[in-house]
Amino acid sequence: MTKEKRLLGDSIEVLRLDIKNLVFMIIDQYKKVIHSIKTRDSHLALEVIKNDGDINKFAEQIDLDSINIIAQYNPIDLDLRRVMTISRLAYELERIADYAKNIAEYVITAKEMNVEKASDYISSFDDMFAIIFKMLEKNLEAFLEEDRNKARDAMLMDIEIDKIYRENFKELLNQFKLTNDEFEQHMISHALVLNKQIERSGDHLTNISEQILYLVKGKKINYESNHLMHNSDKTGK
Repeated sequence: MTKEKRLLGDSIEVLRLDIKNLVFMIIDQYKKVIHSIKTRDSHLALEVIKNDGDINKFAEQIDLDSINIIAQYNPIDLDLRRVMTISRLAYELERIADYAKNIAEYVITAKEMNVEKASDYISSFDDMFAIIFKMLEKNLEAFLEEDRNKARDAMLMDIEIDKIYRENFKELLNQFKLTNDEFEQHMISHALVLNKQIERSGDHLTNISEQILYLVKGKKINYESNHLMHNSDKTGK
């Protein structure tokens, strides 16, 4: 192995560890925001918002480091796919982190408006959160081990998130119709947006699974028909 090849390998390994740390940061964000929902802790919600800036900077640095590695070492084949995958994962993970920040803003708004039922409106999100955690962990394992079976396992979990999203949407819409309180309606409307954003987290995690499959197989995986089936389920067509 040449010195340049060894340095390239070392640089990629550092970025792989960065992705691992980024995932852990995001899991911690979601755990904190879930706790802030249950306890109506606006101070903890503010901490989540503050931490989001650090996550954004970290993800941007990973992307920049990926570009620098390509420019410096001109990797090819598997090494190039590894670097490109790392850059893509940083982007997708940063988007997922944004949704935790948005939930934290919901907690703060509920406290300011003194809407005690606000936590109840999003209590049904717990099942989606649980699947998000599983997808994050399974995708991380798939990425670090370059295991296509684990990537597929993670991808399939998104089907359940879509199902829960539809159930939550119907329930929130019904609660909106049952109240005439302006503040409660505002928080329910906000909860409907968050419900969609958490569903989008599942889509971003599916993108990560697909990118890992590309990393392992060396070609784009076409799941368009699978996605079309899921979309038809969402629209009821």
